[in-house]
Amino acid sequence: MADHTVIRHQLDLVLHLVDTTTGSLLTGVGARFFCGGKPLHFLSKGDGHLLLMGRGREDFRLTVELRGYLPRTIDVRYEELSEKMPLIELPMIPDGSAPALVQYVDLEGKLEGLSALDAVWLGDRSCMIRDFNAKKKSLTVFNPYRLLLDRVFYALVNPQEQVYEPLEIEERISDTQFLLKHGLSMEYGSNFPIARRVFGLVREDGSYLLRLADRGGESRWLVRCVMGETEWFQAVDVKAPQESPLSPPQQEPDSEPQEEPAGKGGM
Repeated sequence: MADHTVIRHQLDLVLHLVDTTTGSLLTGVGARFFCGGKPLHFLSKGDGHLLLMGRGREDFRLTVELRGYLPRTIDVRYEELSEKMPLIELPMIPDGSAPALVQYVDLEGKLEGLSALDAVWLGDRSCMIRDFNAKKKSLTVFNPYRLLLDRVFYALVNPQEQVYEPLEIEERISDTQFLLKHGLSMEYGSNFPIARRVFGLVREDGSYLLRLADRGGESRWLVRCVMGETEWFQAVDVKAPQESPLSPPQQEPDSEPQEEPAGKGGM
């Protein structure tokens, strides 16, 4: 009786490359992957699901190069990923070398200390929050157009205050119900939209690039800027770009304490 050797390969990472400008899942065909300067091999069936097998689940730094997009480098930390399905969605920024599927406007500048940048379109009202179960981290949405909502990074937007809370989808239950990775802390109303986030690139010297689609109609985007522990929001009109569109909020000077009038002090 012949001996049979069974070889099993562990799934170590599922990688989705997403065009952050359009939200489209990229096939990954032609992409190159590196760790410490050495090439990594991802299995691809051409459907956008890129699989890393048999490497072992040890943290590493991953660099992705794909024609038509800026190179991206991220740190893969397994403690932040699902043990059952270690999935990373990596936003890819078009480099401008290929014909764009949509017209977009570049916001570029330099802001020392800036560490992260993303934005939502203020004209996105196609999906609204309906309820949130804090115990289960379950988000229920009003989705009349039956949008697929199959990306990871979204935001709950307060259109009146012009702020938003970043959301990460852990699991899609249905067209209207999702499990969040970190829960939700912002108070919300029934008219608060759920919008997809678009990511920018921030370099070590504080220079940044954010490519936003001109979708027609509403031309304003709400940009979230992160500088260390500080976070602020700024509305930007893509049809009226400025030379340096982003700036930190002005801090109000501390008011000097006033002396008590003579004879008015307490005992």
